[in-house]
Amino acid sequence: MSNLSEAIPNRVRALRAERGWSLAELADRAGTTASQVMKLEKSQRRLNFDWVRRLAAAFEISEAELMGQNTELPLNPFLIPLIGEIAAGNWREAIQHYEDMIFPPVEGLSKAAFALRTRGDSMDRIIPDGGYVVIDPGEADLREGRVYAVMNSEGETTIKRFRSDPARLEPCSTNPDHQPISLGREQFTVIGMAKGAFVPL
Repeated sequence: MSNLSEAIPNRVRALRAERGWSLAELADRAGTTASQVMKLEKSQRRLNFDWVRRLAAAFEISEAELMGQNTELPLNPFLIPLIGEIAAGNWREAIQHYEDMIFPPVEGLSKAAFALRTRGDSMDRIIPDGGYVVIDPGEADLREGRVYAVMNSEGETTIKRFRSDPARLEPCSTNPDHQPISLGREQFTVIGMAKGAFVPL
């Protein structure tokens, strides 16, 4: 997981200096105080997702440019939010809260993409317990063999692989206790397709 405060404080200062803005002028554009801007530049305040968006808007640049990323690279050119956890097991209540921003090592994501931390071993052949999975809600059509985050009518979530014959969501696990979920018996909504998974260092 990236620590944004370590990643770009000097970039904020450099962008402000390039424009010849005072601390007060940047603060006014970002809807904050000069003291807060100074703390961000000196890493005395944690630079979270909200600050990245506010500062990028103030500078009239993208979040990627604010982070100093090379937007010509084919790899994902922007940060995505880590918003909580998803069960990699039986249906479990969704845990949704903003935690941090990460650089996902995944190509071709929409700007709506986000990451979730997995809990459980029903997908441990491809996503270890505690690993991160990158979900793209822009791709919700079920396709054979692809992995999806889904939510049932009770608001509980899980992540499984779709199989079409017969239609089911199946685990990819070393634990034989996990069983497929037959489609048609339970109502569910596709949150999005899993586009990649990785283990944070």
